[in-house]
Amino acid sequence: MQELIKALIKAKAEFNPIQKDGTNPHYKRKYATLDAVLDAVTPALGKHGLVIIQTTEIFECKTVLRTHIFHESGESIASTYPLPEISDSQKLGAALTYARRYAVCAILSVTADEDDDAEGAGTPKKTEQPQNNIRPRKENQQPRVQPTKQAITSPSINPKDLRVKEVRTLLKYSLDLVKEWLHSRNVTSPSELDSFQIDELVKTMCLSWAGNKFGHPNHAANSYQKYVVDAVARGVDETTAISDWMEGALAQVPELNWEHPLSADLLF
Repeated sequence: MQELIKALIKAKAEFNPIQKDGTNPHYKRKYATLDAVLDAVTPALGKHGLVIIQTTEIFECKTVLRTHIFHESGESIASTYPLPEISDSQKLGAALTYARRYAVCAILSVTADEDDDAEGAGTPKKTEQPQNNIRPRKENQQPRVQPTKQAITSPSINPKDLRVKEVRTLLKYSLDLVKEWLHSRNVTSPSELDSFQIDELVKTMCLSWAGNKFGHPNHAANSYQKYVVDAVARGVDETTAISDWMEGALAQVPELNWEHPLSADLLF
């Protein structure tokens, strides 16, 4: 895939800024819709002989979304994203739009959501007063200019890493346990996993949190399917669905003194 990779590297350098034109009402965070993502990347992809094509297929008796990147040389790469089994065509359409947006961002390694890191959210930026950076000098001493601090720009986070980080932070799930889970799959980062494995990791973290909050393990799994997986399929933001699911579960066990996590150490 040498020609495709060369073309993709050139195209990524020419992607337009992704306009975050949507708002998550629960967390008051901005995100980019599917149209905004495609508007930002399509011109550069076409310029370098690349095109994204997404199709739905049946894979192992389940409906999946296939996202392909084709190059004019004939080379291609693809990713697979599972779709929920929904009979309501309107709900399925919302789930498909969500899946398409997520899959495009993942295969192109671009970010369509605001990075709401705990450090950045919890600590307001300090406004620096203008100064001339010159200290008073003593007699016969040359003036000394203080070096100006360089601004540090944090690299963009892979959508898969960001997804796991947000869920882990919300659940206060142990970082060491995540690392052990990744190690058992012979990877070091969620970005190395496919979509099915990411879903499995998210479910593992959620059901671990559920613990003994349900009368039977099957109750926790069924509740997670109904209030998280099915909600996401309807177009609800995943962290919003998980947060609502947690609150609903905790409402049934009032003896637990639970605080909604406002900050936590970050995963990646």
